[in-house]
Parts: sequence; structure tokens; C-alpha cells
Amino acid sequence: AMMHNGLTRVGEVQEFAATLADRAAGCCDSIGNQALLNIALAAARLGVDPGTLRPMAWGIAEVFTTRMHRLNDIDLRQWLEVQRYCGLPGACSPHLAGQGPGAAGTPQQQRQQQQKQQQHGHNRGGGRVRGHGRRH
Repeated sequence: AMMHNGLTRVGEVQEFAATLADRAAGCCDSIGNQALLNIALAAARLGVDPGTLRPMAWGIAEVFTTRMHRLNDIDLRQWLEVQRYCGLPGACSPHLAGQGPGAAGTPQQQRQQQQKQQQHGHNRGGGRVRGHGRRH
């Protein structure tokens, strides 16, 4: 809301976002996925110093290791934006962006991604498989 009201350059707004991210960093395991992404992404887009946001990003990375199966494509894009903003290792590699071989990361994640694509009628090239309806 603060971003949409033109308050991105107001010092108090950035300070509030930084304080919220700092407090959330210590309890990421007790905050839901959407709230974590909303806080981190808003802080990044408001221009909070990446060094200030980085502890929260590491906390999110830790909890997402067990929650990855519950993240959708939009969540993953938002998470990637936060990782890149904070300079987390591997944030620029294609496998995190969902492109190229190894798109899902670990072998288990790759299998899950392949199963998901098969359920939605996608072939390896990302196009439509005949007889399975429209491309998603």
C-alpha cells in the first residue's frame, strides 16, 4: 500500500519496512509463506538496504527448504526477486528462475516439477502436448 501511494522515498516508510523485516528475520518459521514474501518483497521494492534485508532473506531460505512444495510460480518469481536484491548465492543461476536443465534444483524437486508438468500437459520444451488442451 505504501508503494502504491507514492511513499517509496519517504524515510519513515523505508525505516518501517526495515524494522518489520528485521523483526521478521528472527521468526520466519512462524510466519506464513505469503506474509514472508509480502514483507520481503515490499522492503526490497521500497529500497531497504539489501544488507538490512539479507538476514530475513536467509531466514526465508531456511524455512522454504521444507515449504518449497507449497510455492506456486508467482511465489517463486517473487522469492527470486528478493534473493537477487539481497545478493544471495545462486540467485542469478537459471535453475532458480525455472529455466534450463535442473529447473527445480535438487533431484527430488526436479521429479516434482516433471510430475507437475505432466499433470498439466506440458512437454519438456514447455509447449503444449497434443490432446491435452490449451497451453498453461
